Amino acid sequence: MSEEAKEAGGPVDDDGFRPAPGVWPTLSYRDAEAAISYLVDVVGFVVSVVERGDKDRPVQHAELLWPYGGGIMLGTDQADGRWSGAVGGPGTSTAYLAAPVATVADIAGRVAGAGWTISQPLADTGYGAVGFTFLDPEGNAWNLGTYVGAGF
Repeated sequence: MSEEAKEAGGPVDDDGFRPAPGVWPTLSYRDAEAAISYLVDVVGFVVSVVERGDKDRPVQHAELLWPYGGGIMLGTDQADGRWSGAVGGPGTSTAYLAAPVATVADIAGRVAGAGWTISQPLADTGYGAVGFTFLDPEGNAWNLGTYVGAGF
């Protein structure tokens, strides 16, 4: 794991412990190599690991860390051997990312600049958070906002 990936692992407690994410949203992409690039360059994920495959499945497994805690797993879709059966194909996933307000606004600008579809523009949610929703180039829906959950 790179130093950048280690730094992206989220907060550390007083004892220097950083808990591993216990929930990993998983996504399938037709072009997982491109997905890794745009999720890193536009959205701000950090590559933790990429396991390469063959010409039929160039990315068997990848893990991208979210700088504010947690991460996602992804790979090249294999419709005939998808672990989730008929569900979970490319362009069918949704995910929520939490980040500070300045980061949310910055990413909204990068998403717009990349020409991606913004389905809900950056706005106050009405419950004390700021956020927006966009589609990545393969159609997966991402909501990015400042709400970190009621338990935190």
